[in-house]
Amino acid sequence: MKNMELCVEEAAVTGDYGLLMQAFILNPQTVSGQKMVNVLNELLIAHEKYLPQFADKIAELKAAGVTIKDDVARELTEKGL
Repeated sequence: MKNMELCVEEAAVTGDYGLLMQAFILNPQTVSGQKMVNVLNELLIAHEKYLPQFADKIAELKAAGVTIKDDVARELTEKGL
């Protein structure tokens, strides 16, 4: 778990999507494969206003059509919560 935490910390500071993905892979509590990628991408979009260091990646995801699938999360995000 320590390696996962270190990856999260560095990704948060640098905005490195690859490191963030690595943190998800290292976390034993996450699923693997495309579902994990989808969750990561939706989390970035849902928390966009708090993650300016990922602005370029979030713009890329949005341009690719990635959206928040969970109705509640989408509504909260639209309300700015």
